[in-house]
Amino acid sequence: MGIMKIQKRDGKIADFKKEKITEAIFKAAQSQGGHDRDEAERLSDAVMQLLEQRFPNSTPTVEDAQDAVEKVLIASGHARTAKAYILYRQRRAELRAEKANLLEKDGIDEVDKAFDINALKVLKSRYLRKDENGKLIESPKELFTRVAVHCFMPDILYDSRVFSTEGSEGPHAEESFSGPEYEGKLSIGTYVLNKHHLDALKRMYDRFNDEGKMKIKWSGLVRMIENGEFDEQQKTIDEFYELMVSRRFMPNTPAIANFGTTLGMGSACFVLGVGDSMESIMETLKSTALIHKAGGGTGFNFSTLRPEGDYVSSTSGVASGPLSFMKLFDTMTEVVKQGGIRRGANMGILNINHPDVEKFIKAKEGNKALRNFNISVLIMPDFWDYYQSGSPYPLRNPRSGKITGYADPKLLFDLIVYQAWESAEPGVIFYDHVNRYNPFFKYLGPIVTTNPCGEVLLYPNESCNLGSMNVWSYVKEGSQGAYVDWEGFKRGVLTASHMLDNVIDVNNYPLKAIEEMTLATRKIGLGVMGLADLLFELRLSYNSEEGRAMMEQVMEFINYYSKVESVRLARERGPLPYFKKSFYPEGRLPISGSEDRESWHFDWSALAEQIKQHGVRNGYTTVVAPTGSISMIAGCSSGMEPVYALVWEKHVAVGSFYYTEPVFEKIMKKEGLFDDDLVKDVCEAGGTAQSVGYVPPQIKNFLKVARDITPEDHIRALAAIQKWTDSSVSKTNNFPADATVDDMRQSYLLSYQLGCKDVTVFRDTSIKNQVLRVGAKTRTQQPAQPVQQVIAKDTAGRSVLMAAPEARADNEISSNFCPKCSMKLVKQEGCMMCMDCGWGKCA
Repeated sequence: MGIMKIQKRDGKIADFKKEKITEAIFKAAQSQGGHDRDEAERLSDAVMQLLEQRFPNSTPTVEDAQDAVEKVLIASGHARTAKAYILYRQRRAELRAEKANLLEKDGIDEVDKAFDINALKVLKSRYLRKDENGKLIESPKELFTRVAVHCFMPDILYDSRVFSTEGSEGPHAEESFSGPEYEGKLSIGTYVLNKHHLDALKRMYDRFNDEGKMKIKWSGLVRMIENGEFDEQQKTIDEFYELMVSRRFMPNTPAIANFGTTLGMGSACFVLGVGDSMESIMETLKSTALIHKAGGGTGFNFSTLRPEGDYVSSTSGVASGPLSFMKLFDTMTEVVKQGGIRRGANMGILNINHPDVEKFIKAKEGNKALRNFNISVLIMPDFWDYYQSGSPYPLRNPRSGKITGYADPKLLFDLIVYQAWESAEPGVIFYDHVNRYNPFFKYLGPIVTTNPCGEVLLYPNESCNLGSMNVWSYVKEGSQGAYVDWEGFKRGVLTASHMLDNVIDVNNYPLKAIEEMTLATRKIGLGVMGLADLLFELRLSYNSEEGRAMMEQVMEFINYYSKVESVRLARERGPLPYFKKSFYPEGRLPISGSEDRESWHFDWSALAEQIKQHGVRNGYTTVVAPTGSISMIAGCSSGMEPVYALVWEKHVAVGSFYYTEPVFEKIMKKEGLFDDDLVKDVCEAGGTAQSVGYVPPQIKNFLKVARDITPEDHIRALAAIQKWTDSSVSKTNNFPADATVDDMRQSYLLSYQLGCKDVTVFRDTSIKNQVLRVGAKTRTQQPAQPVQQVIAKDTAGRSVLMAAPEARADNEISSNFCPKCSMKLVKQEGCMMCMDCGWGKCA
């Protein structure tokens, strides 16, 4: 019968999978330039025969199987492959030990194995629960379990035995409940509910009960859980859990950190209104502090505030203007720590027709002020007529509506462009593009505010919970090369959309007004990460028409199936409360791609008809957010960004390590080009292979990093993704250090022409004291000091180039290095962030 079972390192018995041996042999051969999978199959057959001879009546261990692989490789004359396998085995043993030490455990489980060491460092630093002494009290497996269970809780209440979309006879009498009393006593299948899961369930039940939608009393629901009447729904928890531990999808940071814990707040982004009175301003400031404490970021449009010097009737004095109050919010943000996860982040917006707009544009000059704010100018639709004609543009006092002065529109726009060239801010938001596809424009008016990174378009008191699909994880290898597993991708999108809709219900909102508004519009934000890795695998250039076509196809796919799931949920649970106050009943969709029939891969007209008939559950379903730490956990490229560098630098106490991008390393091994010299040459070229002469042109054609892509092509990529995104897109549009102000102006105008909703730019070195490093060169254009380099392997088996330690000035450490782990900070998606522990200034 052959070998059927194998004993794992933790003592558990599992099914023997011969394909794992084949894959291990093939990868070892690939690392030495081999490409014969048939030979790998033949060798794994020989390994099976050897194991059957040695263990005719017993079960071999994993170590026994690996010993057999070594013997067969050596006996078959594959000495180089045997050596690679032995070294790989040794590194894996070292890695297991390092992971166990990092996680403060005696051994590691299957979830620990699934994540690389950097991902586990991020999880430990930011997400895994600790006791008051800083000792870990949670493993990654336990983390993803508590999150999956928490996200499942609404499914219990939406069960047809419990829930009625039409309403029941009325609210049931209030019943008391203590989560801690029942902790560990209730479960869904094998998943035990903790007190925070139960508290969330009771909070939702009370809300649904108040709405008259509960068919049974709370005590009856508890008895149903005790009797195992929901156990068959364990499969849904399994799906949520597997989607995360397979690194195919991650919810946003607050959900990972807070679900299944005391805070229970899973939304990342909030917008608050700011009224033109001291009382309103102070109330908003208080609300902001509460949101930051819970782990959220906030956005504000300060255009309602009267300009500096304007009359204040209540005091017979003069107003201090929007900027003075922004400084107040900035100071508050500096002193409020966000739940031990991250510092607060804000977006400050001012309309281009506000009398203080010029002061606002220059507010972050030299990056010396408003360090906890990103800022953007909202360009009103009428501005472009004045810009084209050159006529003076009227500035209006928001208190009176009267014109208080005029500005030269071209000079005003040039001021925006210059400040962005000089200090990377402000960004610009296009009012007309934002609201053309805003489903609630007729009823709620225009959206004039975004979250801190600009991608989530929200009304005051709205919030949005986000999550991202790791699209790279759906790439498979076939006989004709790499391809996308679209069927698996579809299942992932449907599950993730279900999961994010549940977050809206289970969320513990920081303010009642936010809860009410969020439940009314029910926006979710499903986005992407790993897009650049996917393009590398498919050998498509980020800056080519073919690459952009794939971006469009991926984003259209996500948008389509997220709405398919949203319609399904609407049929089962009811459409979003503001459905009839939106344009959905008219057959409209919140994406420009729905108007370009020639580009369709799906029948959007049929979907629009389904929405008209059955409703839709979510006001928006797609947002492309920065993925910062969650892409580090997933081990993929960030958001929709191109790969930053093929080789990059990491500082440690003993020196500097230069890591290789995994798909780059994989491709170079397939080409037989990966060695110490290649890593050094790419490193010295600043992280790009374009100037490395012996890399074949056909490889250079698609193996492009951020610096190899022109500003125009960055904008065109942004537009390609925006076409199929309901809300907006977070992207850093990179410019080289020698880019001119005119280069930047043309990019802003192109982004408007192509239908982007907002745009931010980053010119290399525009951040003062910036020290971003790729390879052996600094991005400050200062001459690099000569370093002694040596090729090595890290404990994860990735190739690194190690350099001798270098001196760093104290002020450089404080301003350009992570305050948590002292690693160099990198500009990603509008924020300075650490690529080692995931620390960042904004979500």
